[in-house]
Amino acid sequence: MPKISIIVPVYNSEQEIKDCLDSLVEQTEKDLEIIVIDDKSTDHSLEIINTYAKKYTNIKVYKNEVNKGVGDSRNLGIALATGEYITFVDSDDYVNTTMYEELYEVAKMYNKPELITTGIVFVKGNEYRTKDLSYLGKSSPKLIHPIDNQETIYTESPTTCNKLFRKDTVKDYKFLTDCLWEDIAFSFTRFLEANTVIEVPTPNYFYRRDITEGLSSKNYKENDRITDIFKVADELEEELKKKGKYDYFKEQIKLLQIAVCLQRVDELKCWDIEQEKKNQIQENMFSIMYQKYGDLEGVDEVTLQCKASFNTIEEYSNFLETKKKTVTRK
Repeated sequence: MPKISIIVPVYNSEQEIKDCLDSLVEQTEKDLEIIVIDDKSTDHSLEIINTYAKKYTNIKVYKNEVNKGVGDSRNLGIALATGEYITFVDSDDYVNTTMYEELYEVAKMYNKPELITTGIVFVKGNEYRTKDLSYLGKSSPKLIHPIDNQETIYTESPTTCNKLFRKDTVKDYKFLTDCLWEDIAFSFTRFLEANTVIEVPTPNYFYRRDITEGLSSKNYKENDRITDIFKVADELEEELKKKGKYDYFKEQIKLLQIAVCLQRVDELKCWDIEQEKKNQIQENMFSIMYQKYGDLEGVDEVTLQCKASFNTIEEYSNFLETKKKTVTRK
């Protein structure tokens, strides 16, 4: 059994996939299983991946016969994984070459907890791919018990890629499929349901973030999937209810539900469409938010401002005031 299974869904990443795979095969921890799933790429991604698989025996390549999306590909990876821990890497990102050795050593130190998180750095290119970051030093791991430290969820990154998940805690849980932002539901529910989380502050995961290109760019362009965020926000509540933990985290879940929806409204402002159409979409988003998650009563607005822009929060507050006045008149 390998220590860690790394699941890498790939779709048309020929420009970045070498950086990603190089950062994995150069890991100082060698007991790794690298599961690469090509999601019916139409560029040279699969060809590049197969070249690596011929050279490195711990790389296993699978391909979807049709394009299924990241959620389905990650679910396949979970089913195939044989490691003690499971993690994910996006095909246009890369990691510190000591990342998995450090995280697994921490796992052993703390009796192999359900979840380990590490530092994430947003970058545009590969400038940190081979850079020695030892000068930054290593901070001491932080022990978190979510049931006793409920506010820690607010500072947690929604990505699954800067985390190790103990396999027995995720083997029966699936990513939402045919849905954007599916990692938000996976990450936050796994965090809140864990008895113990270890936070390792070292900057280990390098997430390419560019609103003009790459995986992250889709949110900043006109699309018809913006309402997918409601599936994600609903899943936070439904999953915690299934596990009998919703009442413990009710306040935190409501704030997260509103926050992740407001983040999508923030991104809407970058869409290159007529302002009138933007206003209509925003009004629709606010209306659904109000129906599903209610107003801002009981929500810590200072914390909310750390998750979404002040202007968008104010716009939602104005929407709620208008809604109340309309109800009063009736």
